[in-house]
Amino acid sequence: QQSEGSYVINSIQLGAEVLLLDDNLGAKPTKLASRIFTSAKRANKIVTDLLDFTRSQSGAGIPLHRLEINLAAVCEGMVEEVRAYNPEHQIICKTRGNLTGRFDAARMEQVFSNLISNAVQHGSRTAPVKVDMHVDEDHAVFTVHNQGEPIARSALADIFNPLSRHSHYAAGEYGPQSGLGLGLYIASEIVSAHKGTIGVESSAKQGTTFTVRLPLAYESRRPADPVDET
Repeated sequence: QQSEGSYVINSIQLGAEVLLLDDNLGAKPTKLASRIFTSAKRANKIVTDLLDFTRSQSGAGIPLHRLEINLAAVCEGMVEEVRAYNPEHQIICKTRGNLTGRFDAARMEQVFSNLISNAVQHGSRTAPVKVDMHVDEDHAVFTVHNQGEPIARSALADIFNPLSRHSHYAAGEYGPQSGLGLGLYIASEIVSAHKGTIGVESSAKQGTTFTVRLPLAYESRRPADPVDET
C-alpha cells in the first residue's frame, strides 16, 4: 500500500517529468525541473527503502508479485536509467542466454538499480562499470563490477546489514555521513525472497564485484497467475 508521503513525492516527480517533456521550456526552467525530478526520485527511494525496512523488521518479509518476465530486459532498462543520470560514467552491459522466469519485475529493478548505482558512486571515475547477466545451469547470474578503492576486509562480513558504512572513498568524496544506507540490505532481502543468493568480493587489484544468483525455475500450482508472497 502506497504511503501518503510517497503519493505526494510521486505527484511532484510526475509534475517535473511533464515539464521536462515541454519543448518550449527555457533553459533555466528545464534545469530547475530536472533538479526537482531528481530530488523527488531520490526522496521516493528513501521512502520506499524505509517502508521495506519496516516490513522486513516486522517479520512480514519483502512481498513479491511474480510474473513471467525477461530478466535481461529488466536489467538493461535499469542500466539505461543509471546511464541517464550519470552521463559522465561509462557503463558496459552484456546479457546472454534465456533469462526468462517468474520474478517480481519492480523488485528486481530495485536490486539492479541499487547495485549498479552503488558501483557508479563508489567506483573509479576513470574505469567503466561492467554489468553482466547470463545463465549458469538453472540460475540467472547477475554481476556488477567496478574498479576503485576496495571494501575493507573487516566490513565484508556485514556489508548487507542495515545502515552499514564501509567506503572511505565515498566518505572522502561525498562527506563522512555518506554510505550505502539501506540499499544493499533491501537488495539482499529481495534476492532472498526470490530464493536466491547475493555476495561480494573486493580487492585493490581485482576491484569490487557483487554477484546475484537467482533460480530460473519456480514451482506454483497455477503458473499462469500472478503470485503474491509475503
